[in-house]
Amino acid sequence: MTTDVTTTQREVRERFERLAAQWREKSQFLSNAAQMAMLKSYQQIIGIGQPAVPLLLEELRREPDQWFWALEAISSEAPVPPADRGHLDRMTAAWIAWGIDQGYLPA
Repeated sequence: MTTDVTTTQREVRERFERLAAQWREKSQFLSNAAQMAMLKSYQQIIGIGQPAVPLLLEELRREPDQWFWALEAISSEAPVPPADRGHLDRMTAAWIAWGIDQGYLPA
């Protein structure tokens, strides 16, 4: 039996969106990025693995938030220069540029 790629992609997107909504709800009163990343829904997003990368980047482009830990954990990349760490706008820009360079996002 072959898996329909479109169905699988849709299922991954639906799971990601459900988990992201849960994460946003649970993290809304947290200010510590490490605490946010330890929430079960965030960890489950990391568990999706590589298929979550373009979804995380799309989400980051749409509404910047603390998705950097997940992106780094999944991709093993760290495109944010040390001087930009802690600056949401600059961190977002670095990851978006990386996503475009890697072909995850359109320019």
